[in-house]
Amino acid sequence: MQALERLGIIWDPRQQAFDRALAHAAAYAARHGHLAAPVDEIHDGFPLGRWLATQRKRAETLTEQRATALTALDRWWNPPWPITWQRAYHAARQSRTANKTAAEAERWLESQCARSDRLRPEQRSLLAELGLVELPDTSASPVAESRLPARERAFQRGLAAARAFRAREGHLDVPQRHIEKIEGDPVRLGQWLSNLRRRRSGLSPQRQAALAELGL
Repeated sequence: MQALERLGIIWDPRQQAFDRALAHAAAYAARHGHLAAPVDEIHDGFPLGRWLATQRKRAETLTEQRATALTALDRWWNPPWPITWQRAYHAARQSRTANKTAAEAERWLESQCARSDRLRPEQRSLLAELGLVELPDTSASPVAESRLPARERAFQRGLAAARAFRAREGHLDVPQRHIEKIEGDPVRLGQWLSNLRRRRSGLSPQRQAALAELGL
């Protein structure tokens, strides 16, 4: 280890362990399309399910790099709803994708459709991908936007400003004092991006995913 340090190579056993576990997670995601693995899931001798459960418990303290790596494998690896819902969803999705009739999966899907008004918008979007529910088009609805909490409205305005800047400039190297106008309203985009980068590790998984889609 000392010889490596003299060469400028920093040996971090904890990072090495995380990278090995992440490799198992990547292989699982490539095969199954998600990271909602059962807690008792063993992947090539590695307790992947238990490791993922531990990362979810530590989500608020994960480094930005680690959180981004997991989100890149599965946007909903740590959903804001019970992970059991996510597992049931993927089981039902797999059943439908394989054109199999699984009574338990179909009953679960029917129950979710019946109570879709009590689900989060993101959950309804997942069900909509299976053609089970229809989502209203609120993309251009100022009334729908006004019903959002103030912090969420500010985040969505920031996202819109970032998309507009990137579409025009081809990058997001925004000057600190840059102001982007969205529908005539000024958004302090440079400051907004700076603040987000500084506290990104504490953002919710869905916000981190939204930023990842922008290439941040």
